[in-house]
Amino acid sequence: MTKAEYRRARRLLRDNGSYALRLLSEEHCNVMTSLQGGKDKLSEREAIVKWCKRESYDYSFYNLM
Repeated sequence: MTKAEYRRARRLLRDNGSYALRLLSEEHCNVMTSLQGGKDKLSEREAIVKWCKRESYDYSFYNLM
C-alpha cells in the first residue's frame, strides 16, 4: 500500500465508517482493519449520542472544550 493509497483509504474510513471496508480491495481492507484494531469509531460515537439522548443529556462532540 502506497502512502497515497493509505491516505485515500483513511479518508474513506473517516467519512463512511466501517462500511468503507467493503469498497476497498481485500489487501487494503486487511491493512486498514489491523491498523484500526477492529474498532469502528463512527459507530462508537453514534452509540454515545444515542445514550445521551435516551438519558436526556445535552451533549455534542463539538463542545468538548
